Amino acid sequence: MKTKPIIFNFLFVFFTFIAVSLPLQVAFLYEHSLTSFSEWASIAMKLSPLNWMVLTLCLINGYLCYQTNPFIKYPTPASILLVGVNNFVVGAWGVDYHFVLTWVATLVYTLFSYSFVYAHGLEAIEHPEKQWWKIPTRYQRSFPVWVEWQGKRKLLAKTFDISKSGAYIAALANSKNLLPSDLKIGEHIKVLIGTDSGELELQATLVRKEKESLGHYPAGLGVHFNNLSFAQSQKLRRLLHVAH
Repeated sequence: MKTKPIIFNFLFVFFTFIAVSLPLQVAFLYEHSLTSFSEWASIAMKLSPLNWMVLTLCLINGYLCYQTNPFIKYPTPASILLVGVNNFVVGAWGVDYHFVLTWVATLVYTLFSYSFVYAHGLEAIEHPEKQWWKIPTRYQRSFPVWVEWQGKRKLLAKTFDISKSGAYIAALANSKNLLPSDLKIGEHIKVLIGTDSGELELQATLVRKEKESLGHYPAGLGVHFNNLSFAQSQKLRRLLHVAH
């Protein structure tokens, strides 16, 4: 999937709206002004523990939908249960809402909460590897690279493309030494990228190893950068800006 299913953007707005609407309903019912801190404090005090739990879970659901996080499958049924209990209490003992209206609201909330099952939403969260829109932009640029592994061995190569999270490294002059047998997928390596302003040293993990050309990609190594410091991130950002 090259783009995020639009249903998750809709659900982000939906859950956020539900969370925000709870204090706004209190403000409307009890004629509170929204322009002073003391009024907001009074609104907060009138929210029941159930209201606060619903509000919190809706914000969590909204964030997870925005991130298209597979974890959304777990708080969703919990939020439906809380909304159902909250609406039952409001409908059964409250005087501001009709009992039927609260059950209709619960049903609508349930249907909307699971609307990600449609429009490829379920496929997206069950297969995070298909969330291609999260892949950082790659810039096809050649920088000299030295690769070190096992503490001492070095390999001279060049980047085929590079992003803020990793790079694909191709051999210089199609050297067969780029793919030594002792360099394994998952191995931690050191990548030193030569730039006009000096050498950029990064820790990385080998995530791909191609012995033959694949499409327009040459034989080479795919690496993922690990635990970048703020200074390293800034240097890499400047490097990508130059590449762009």
